[in-house]
Amino acid sequence: MFDQLRQRFFSEAGKNKPVRVEPLLPNQVGELNLNWTSHFNTPALREHLEEFPGLSLRVSGHSDYIVGDNWRRRPEIGQVTETRTRYQRTALLESLLSELTRRGYRLVILGHDEYTDHSEFYADAGFEEMERIVYYEKPDTLIEPLTEPPPVKMELYRHSPAQVKALLAADNAAFPWLWWNSRDELDYYQAQDGVNIYVAYREKAEGGREPVGYFGFTLYDRWAHLDRLAVIPGLQGQRVGAYQLGYAIALMEQKGAKRVTLSTQLNNTKSQALYEGFGFQRVKSLEYNLVGKWLQNPGQG
Repeated sequence: MFDQLRQRFFSEAGKNKPVRVEPLLPNQVGELNLNWTSHFNTPALREHLEEFPGLSLRVSGHSDYIVGDNWRRRPEIGQVTETRTRYQRTALLESLLSELTRRGYRLVILGHDEYTDHSEFYADAGFEEMERIVYYEKPDTLIEPLTEPPPVKMELYRHSPAQVKALLAADNAAFPWLWWNSRDELDYYQAQDGVNIYVAYREKAEGGREPVGYFGFTLYDRWAHLDRLAVIPGLQGQRVGAYQLGYAIALMEQKGAKRVTLSTQLNNTKSQALYEGFGFQRVKSLEYNLVGKWLQNPGQG
């Protein structure tokens, strides 16, 4: 009993001691306690620290640490991926936010598990819901033919990595800032196994062609996930999205998929209406909040 009280006393006292937070270096990973719930093993964390130097921190002389990086490979949006600490989470988080601010990041997002495990702490630290993500599933690949084709004449082509600039332009025009793909993210995405990307082009009056939208999906054996469906603003609401979605589902079936899933934002009611019209059903048990904190005013460039 006395030993337990003494350990508790010293642990409580340790919470109030001043701490020194310093960068976590690759050669220090072996000193940490990476338990089975961690996102990393020792080699993976070392590689992560080399890729994002200075965005992971530790308490000097202790195994307490915080791991940060770029959210979806966006150089202006940081992410808190993981923390392992009993009493120094505040000091570690404040130091990471300070470093992200110094580097010019606009926003920081919480990793899903990190928020789930410490939601009250992050709410007290000023983090809030950015978006509510909803999940849909279509238990088959049956589709009805469009009663009317889109008013714009277009053709769909399999995307070539050499055309990534056109894809990036269509992507950034179609989505709000938070959901833009970066060049690094697109390069990473198109290199993954099972990924299929098709771009919709229309002819320009002065000659040549321009992208008006695109879709991307990943095939997992008999299941396909629609990762992206984009239409440039001037053509939204003109059945361009429906045309691409029907084409995508038919292609998924051709490649062996028996069901289709996707996610979108709760406030994107137009997309939800489109998906539900194709037979997608909302799966509420898989919904989650995207939680973050602005480091600059949202309107700042």
